Amino acid sequence: MHRHNGRTRDALRTAGEPRSDAVPPASAPPGRPRRRPGVRTALLLTAVAVVGTGGWAVWSRPHPAAFAPRLTGPDRLVTNEFAHWNPQTPGTHVSRDWDVSSGSLFVHRGVAWSGVPDASVPDAGSSRGTGSSVFRMTTRRRDFEDVTVSLRVRNLGLTATGRAAASEIDGVHLFLRWQSPEKLYVVSLNRRDGLMVVKKKLPGGDANGGTYYTLGQARYAVPYGRWQSFRVRIRTSGGGLVTITAAQDGREVLSATDDGSEGAAILSPGAVGLRGDNCDFEFAGFRVTRT
Repeated sequence: MHRHNGRTRDALRTAGEPRSDAVPPASAPPGRPRRRPGVRTALLLTAVAVVGTGGWAVWSRPHPAAFAPRLTGPDRLVTNEFAHWNPQTPGTHVSRDWDVSSGSLFVHRGVAWSGVPDASVPDAGSSRGTGSSVFRMTTRRRDFEDVTVSLRVRNLGLTATGRAAASEIDGVHLFLRWQSPEKLYVVSLNRRDGLMVVKKKLPGGDANGGTYYTLGQARYAVPYGRWQSFRVRIRTSGGGLVTITAAQDGREVLSATDDGSEGAAILSPGAVGLRGDNCDFEFAGFRVTRT
């Protein structure tokens, strides 16, 4: 695991980017046995000890999902960039959950899929190509603040013949507190160069109207062709510090804190989403819970 507070500035390649219930807890069963003296105290001390460790297990316990869209069922186009720019056109595939501003989102063999990435501009049905070498997708909901995002990703491989040239950052990335294409947090889950990276983007600069700042990074070798399980948490603490922690298969890989030294931290709720660059990938089990 690697921890780092943001000081370094790094531009994430942006060539080809597009324009700009909860369930209440069950009540205790009647007639439950009374605890023996001292048991409550022991349990309390145990809980304090666990919380004091700052351990991953504390916040990785499951909570009712705030957002868990269904991306299963028969093979189909869910939505694409044509729907983003032409939502009123007959035959357009508009999703109530997702806005894909670049590329195409499919369901294929029971999971969500980017489609084979290419340099095409999709039509209404993505019948002539996917455009997914530059894939950008956000939730239509913009109320996600302190949350944990869990999902499974399978990286099927990279290409070098898409809308933009091959780059070290090519792969799969997770958006957090997305306000606009110029203001967001992003966690690079898979990169061509074998790094997991947390960045902040703020308006002003040459990266599609903004500038990226690296908050932390760690080595992570991508297991191409295999499913990877990720849990990523974002949380604001006292003093306006924003901490982002990423784990893979239950093991914390990276934690980074935005202390505002490279522009103000992003404190407002926003969308979450996925980005793909020159990458053919599938995902499943996308779930957002309140932290």
